[in-house]
Amino acid sequence: MRETKWNFPSDEKLIPVHELPDPFCRPDGSRIAGAEEWPEQREYLKAMLSHYMYGQIPPAPEQVRGEIVSSKRLYEGRAIEDTVRLTFCPGEGKEQLAMHVRVTRPAITGKVPVITWNQGEGGSPCPIEEQLVCDREYAIAEFNREELAPDSRKLFKGPLAAAYPEYDWGAIAMWGWCHSRVIDYLEQTDYADPEKMVATGHSRGGKAALCAAIYDERIALCAANGSGCGGAGCFRYLGSSRGEGTGLCETAKGIAKMFPYWWNPRFRKIKNCECFPFDLHFVRALIAPRAVITTDGLGDTWSNPYGTRLTHQAAGEVFRFLGVEEKNALHMREGGHDYLENDWQAAADFCDQIFFGKKQIAEKE
Repeated sequence: MRETKWNFPSDEKLIPVHELPDPFCRPDGSRIAGAEEWPEQREYLKAMLSHYMYGQIPPAPEQVRGEIVSSKRLYEGRAIEDTVRLTFCPGEGKEQLAMHVRVTRPAITGKVPVITWNQGEGGSPCPIEEQLVCDREYAIAEFNREELAPDSRKLFKGPLAAAYPEYDWGAIAMWGWCHSRVIDYLEQTDYADPEKMVATGHSRGGKAALCAAIYDERIALCAANGSGCGGAGCFRYLGSSRGEGTGLCETAKGIAKMFPYWWNPRFRKIKNCECFPFDLHFVRALIAPRAVITTDGLGDTWSNPYGTRLTHQAAGEVFRFLGVEEKNALHMREGGHDYLENDWQAAADFCDQIFFGKKQIAEKE
């Protein structure tokens, strides 16, 4: 496992902090004063999240190769669907790994934004695919996150864990890392705009998309849906849309017990989330000065709507500090824990606003 240049306190020396930790606070306790200091501070906070939550993440493999194994026309010829097999070698003496990507793109010349989308086994189709691809002219690169990293305790016997045994990362980081391998391939195509890469996902996939955007700065925008605890929610403050302390929300301790393989060993041993020197507003803030939108259902109490609003507001301090307040967006709709047409429309509107300056209807609170 790679060492960081920062020494974080051992678990027994962590002191409970009831309020949200300060993302501007340096390791020595002082605060950064100008935007020019943010890049170094950001590296410190990234290392903090790796240390306490995600685990250490391997570097990119030397080369990712893509082979189109099938291709067809969709939507009366206005779109092209490619099934692509990606291959890469984790390192000298290691076996080659492979994953598949379904790319649906407009049948036009020129470069377009691409939405990389992690899904689980048997994932649902995008409800606005035709509009998004043919009318808005975005490509969608969809992949099965479980192909290389099973969503079960078998994860540690899966292809990625076996290829990188020296790293203590969990499934969320592995799935996020797969977004980056898809981008490695897309950069080699003649249709993907490298300045307009997007990462998206729903629920645990939303957590993975946020992780991808933190550690891969090629991702210009993250659109996470229903990501909740370990995503865009909050560890310390919980509640439904009616306010703090209402409803039953997923907790850090609960998610560590139910899905220990999503996280690194330190997170799995969690006893009190208030001992963490961070909260989930750091997740949003670490994407700045790039863009992030989270979409959620007001009725999705398990995902902590109250905490999601709170972390959006708290991370907003970092976006304002960097002069990009408009790049931190939140969209809430009626309903529960699904990735619905309304969510996709809001995310697409926000992409249009950020990439093309179009003023759309994505709510920002």
